[in-house]
Amino acid sequence: MQAGRIAPTTDTITLDGTLVTYTVRRNPRAKYMRITISPYNGVVVTLPARLKRYVNPAALLREKKEWVLEQLQRIPVSSPPKPLENGSVVYFLGKECKVRLRSGELWTGCELAHGILSVHMPHDFEGDPKQIVLAWIREQAAKRIKAEAEHLAGLIDVRYTRVSVRDQKTKWGSCSKTGALSFNWRLILFPPKVLRYIVVHELCHLRHFNHSQRFWNLVARHDPDYESSVEWLKTNGLRMEAALR
Repeated sequence: MQAGRIAPTTDTITLDGTLVTYTVRRNPRAKYMRITISPYNGVVVTLPARLKRYVNPAALLREKKEWVLEQLQRIPVSSPPKPLENGSVVYFLGKECKVRLRSGELWTGCELAHGILSVHMPHDFEGDPKQIVLAWIREQAAKRIKAEAEHLAGLIDVRYTRVSVRDQKTKWGSCSKTGALSFNWRLILFPPKVLRYIVVHELCHLRHFNHSQRFWNLVARHDPDYESSVEWLKTNGLRMEAALR
C-alpha cells in the first residue's frame, strides 16, 4: 500500500433501532457509491476516490436501510473489523501468529519466524499495516495453492488450463468447464490438510463436473479423511480471517 493512501475507517449507525458497524473505503476505480455486505467484510460503503470529502456515507445507509437490515438478517456477518496492532493474532496454515509492527525500517513487507509475523514499515508510512500483511499473505497463498494444484493434479491424473488465486467472497474454490481453477486466498489461513482438501475437491471436478457419488468416491480416494475438513470449514472457515477484514 502506498504512503499517503487513505486507510479504511470504521463507524456505527443506528437503523430502526439496530446498531450497525460499517467500514468506509475509497476506491480509485469505483464510479459510484455502493454498499456491500458479506460474512468476511461486514457492511462496507465504497466511495469513489474523487468524491468530495463532505459526502456522508451514513446518508446512503439510511436511504438503503431496509435492504441493509434484510441482508444483515440473511448473511451471518462476523465481528466488526479491528485495527491491526502489536499483539494482534493472524492465522497462517492453521497456526496462530502474533503481529509485531516494526516502524523505521528500510523496506516494506513481512517476515514470519517462530510464530511472530513482523511487519516492516518505513518511518514515514501513513497507510494501513493490515494491507502489508494482506499483500504478503496473498502472495504466500498463490505460491502454496499453485504448488499443491500442480502436485495433486499429477496424482489424480487430471489436467487444468490455469490456476488463479483470488478474493472470492462466497467460495473456497471453483472449477470451470474449460479446466480453469480458481481458489480463495483465505485457504492459506487454514490447516494444510484443509487447504489440500479444497484443491483435491476442485481437481476432481475435472473428472466429474458434478457432485455425484463417483465424484465423492474420487475425492475419498485421494483424501480419505476429507469429511473432517468439511466439518472444520463449517465451524472455523469464517473465524480465521477476523483480524484481516
